[in-house]
Amino acid sequence: MEKKAKREISKRSRLFLFAGGVVVLVGLVVGCALCLGKKSDTAAVRPNFITDKDYLTVNGSKLVNRNDETVLLRGVNLGGWMIQENWMCPITGADGEWGNLDTIEAMEEAGYTEAQIQRLFDTYQDNWITEADLDIIADTGANCVRVPFWYRNFMTDEAGTWIDDDPDKNPGFKRLDWIVEQASKRGMYVIFDLHGAPGGQSMNHSCGTVGRNDLYSSETCRTAMKKLWVAIAERYKGEPTIAAYDLLNEPQNNDGFENAEHYVSPWDAAAWEQTNSVYREMVAAVREVDADRVLSVEGIWRITNLPDPEAEGWTNMLYQIHLYDDTKQFKSLAKDAAKYAKAHNVAVLVGEFSNMDGIDLCEKNGISWTTWTYKGGKGENGSWFWYYGSPTPLSPNTDDFDTALQKWGAALRTENGFMRTDGVADKISSMLLCEDAS
Repeated sequence: MEKKAKREISKRSRLFLFAGGVVVLVGLVVGCALCLGKKSDTAAVRPNFITDKDYLTVNGSKLVNRNDETVLLRGVNLGGWMIQENWMCPITGADGEWGNLDTIEAMEEAGYTEAQIQRLFDTYQDNWITEADLDIIADTGANCVRVPFWYRNFMTDEAGTWIDDDPDKNPGFKRLDWIVEQASKRGMYVIFDLHGAPGGQSMNHSCGTVGRNDLYSSETCRTAMKKLWVAIAERYKGEPTIAAYDLLNEPQNNDGFENAEHYVSPWDAAAWEQTNSVYREMVAAVREVDADRVLSVEGIWRITNLPDPEAEGWTNMLYQIHLYDDTKQFKSLAKDAAKYAKAHNVAVLVGEFSNMDGIDLCEKNGISWTTWTYKGGKGENGSWFWYYGSPTPLSPNTDDFDTALQKWGAALRTENGFMRTDGVADKISSMLLCEDAS
């Protein structure tokens, strides 16, 4: 699925990467003045290559490798790559009212064949994130990428029918194989993030569907979800590049859909219990296959919405929250999360945030972090993306196949018109490169 042989980087690409490298070096010079004398109590920020000694587990409230060195995960999400979000990806459709499944269904209605649809998404993914992008991320000193995906990368329906029964030929597994291989050789860990579960775990379009919350009421959907996680656990057991399995992204993110069927307020205990019941089922299923992998569960905006791990009999857990908050609130919630971690013997990850003050606040509290996100393609700027651009969006209702293939081709590569967001990558590279030097 992902290109089988490394493509030669074009002259324009080389110039792009050279310019990026110059900016990183400037960031290092400026940033080191800020972190002079800073000493880290963590292991090397980024190994040269991930090996068995780098395999992570949880000890107390910290992630540690097999040398018993503390490792803080620091990096970025690869949002919009394996699952598209309309507000940030080159696809038409009303923001917040269109999910990745709508794109597939619109293509089917337009007469695209199953093979054509698969080829389009393969082409999109080949170009949205490339080896050049991973070089850029690694060159900042980051040691982790969080990889959002959804069940439709692997399955044709909510009943869990594999696209291909052979994992070596299944497009979802081939894509995960590629990111694990490429991240490993760059010394970066990978977090597998199930961003979209069968039936939808959230009414927000970020899970691939809109206005659906069927995972909690459908045994069929939960069985398909379990089938996927068990297959992932079997395939990647013992792989040291994988930092954790993030079992379910932003469950019950239902704000704005109060009149929808199966609506539950994300701030109600009923929503927390629905979510935690799914976590119990998935943790048990994965643990039957792999007792050693770090598992991440996400609280619904607050870490205290998650169950007491001791009461559940859970160990080797990474508790996660997403903090799209102002600096004052971020500071308070990060501090609370660090206290919770020490009290309950779990590590903590802020898996998504866009407030760059959050980096310092996570660091101060010894919390792992991944920013949202590496790249956006709807002309958005600000603190959301490391790179942003405005490629022509694909219209699945009207574009013919050749036009669609062109729109999702080389034009989506970062070096072809995407701009670097000042203040985001600069802050990250200046801090992390200095961390390496210390």
